[in-house]
Amino acid sequence: FIQKTFDTEALDFCNDILVKVSRSFAAVIRQLPPTMLVDILVFYLVLRALDTVEDDMHAFSSNDVKIKHILNFHKTALGDPTWTMDGVGEADEKRLLQNFDKCHKIYAKLNPTSQRVVLDITQRMAAGMAEFIGKDL
Repeated sequence: FIQKTFDTEALDFCNDILVKVSRSFAAVIRQLPPTMLVDILVFYLVLRALDTVEDDMHAFSSNDVKIKHILNFHKTALGDPTWTMDGVGEADEKRLLQNFDKCHKIYAKLNPTSQRVVLDITQRMAAGMAEFIGKDL
């Protein structure tokens, strides 16, 4: 099922980067049934990419610019199959954003219900993040 449905190079990247950005979640995700595994893998990577944008304290000229990127993430990262981001994050998280088009290739092949869930939760998470950027907690 997985090999017939998804781009092999893109799936290999997602699988490889998952281990690098989250060893503990990678172990759990890999134990899921094949019908759920890819959906959850991509879901995790999308939210990890969003979190990388939110975590970077130096890449954006202002909090307003960062908030704009975060609030539009579901439209840009999930809406544009060629979208990538450079100069944000460090190490493997930076690599995830630089190669996000590979994640999008997998996202685009998910069933429509899974795509809607990923998009909706990404938008909600971004709204929550944007609310707290710049606040002294």
